[in-house]
Amino acid sequence: MSDAYVFDTEALVAFLYGEPGDDVVADLLADVFEGGSEGYLAEANASEVFYLVARFEGAESDTPTDASLRVADRDIRALERRGLTIERADWRLAGEVKADGHVSLADAHAVALADERDATLVAGADDDFEALPVAVDLLRFRDHGV
Repeated sequence: MSDAYVFDTEALVAFLYGEPGDDVVADLLADVFEGGSEGYLAEANASEVFYLVARFEGAESDTPTDASLRVADRDIRALERRGLTIERADWRLAGEVKADGHVSLADAHAVALADERDATLVAGADDDFEALPVAVDLLRFRDHGV
């Protein structure tokens, strides 16, 4: 069976905006786009990527505009068309992950989805993932925060 990856929000923002570590994420996504691996994004993380892109592309005050919301939608849909699958994680498992540690709610959904899919979680340098109530493989695409 091929490898599988769940991408957290930080990984996709790095990819979309050329942040440090984007080359690692780009290589993993290229494998997904070519069909060599399965790639997933939890719905909660898709929402985060969407609103962050909308803010980044919005007005000077990080306020989304109609145009920036369209850019965000385009970016998410382009990733989907190329093979990244947006899926709902088990809400109960995500709740258990969130209750046990300091991860964000979206990251708890990413952890839950990685556990469900037996996939490697692709995450940044956050130490939030150090102690999780479930065992997931973790691939750090960079070793420092941005």
